[in-house]
Amino acid sequence: MQAIHLAIFEALRAEQVFTQALLWLARHGATLGAALVAWVIVRHPQERIHACAVVLAALLASAIAHALADSLGFVRPYMAGLGTPRIPHGARGGLPSAHASVMFTVALLLWRRPNLRLTALAATLLAVLTSWGRIHANVHFPIDIAAGLLLAVVLATAVHLLPRGLSHLSRRTARSPVQALALDDAAPTIRAG
Repeated sequence: MQAIHLAIFEALRAEQVFTQALLWLARHGATLGAALVAWVIVRHPQERIHACAVVLAALLASAIAHALADSLGFVRPYMAGLGTPRIPHGARGGLPSAHASVMFTVALLLWRRPNLRLTALAATLLAVLTSWGRIHANVHFPIDIAAGLLLAVVLATAVHLLPRGLSHLSRRTARSPVQALALDDAAPTIRAG
């Protein structure tokens, strides 16, 4: 498995005709992703609440990804002697990729809204290219990106299911006093005797 992983890494980081574009995206792709969400907030007033939820989910994705990377401590390619970093980068753990976690979380949540599908497509393409750029820059292995994508899927699913869970909970706890009394009267009573 390790040989396959390294072969994929080598293929993805190999010199490309568009190396400079990939390296630029590796550094600035997240900023473009944030600009996409800001564009949704400005251009789609009916989606502002959803866009704010996307921002909160992205912040949560970043926090979780950084906490996991710090606790797991997996080395980055350049830390393992597989080339030098092609963009400035610190020496913290690389799995999962925080960039992939955040950008795929944003893209997945944008796909939930039918009138944001074009923006979701742009966010997905941006997440894929930025992730590839970070592999190309020797700051992530493909497995780091895959772990970031997995984290994004989990978070996007949780964000999608959260309103349903809260709605169900509020329906259960928001019974009227008359309903509560009726339910209490219907409950069997045990008499001592």
